[in-house]
Amino acid sequence: MNNDISQVTFSDDVMALAGTITLADLLESPMSMADTVSMIANITRHGGEYNHLKQDADYDLELLLFRISQSIDSQTRSLLFSHLRNRRNFK
Repeated sequence: MNNDISQVTFSDDVMALAGTITLADLLESPMSMADTVSMIANITRHGGEYNHLKQDADYDLELLLFRISQSIDSQTRSLLFSHLRNRRNFK
């Protein structure tokens, strides 16, 4: 596989399993909330790098993720990112 992510596809099984999980599920679970907030922040920070690959629905998704990101208070965001730094030993 080359570095062109536009060629990436996931099996029907993977997509079916993923379809049973919501973003709310990931944000509610202690095991995934910090990584999920980090993922949202990264998507909104670097989304412009993928403009050449985006479809209309991707712009809608990016806007929703941006709105979610902006709605997470700074204290919560700071706590979660601190948790990630500690977990990754980036103290």
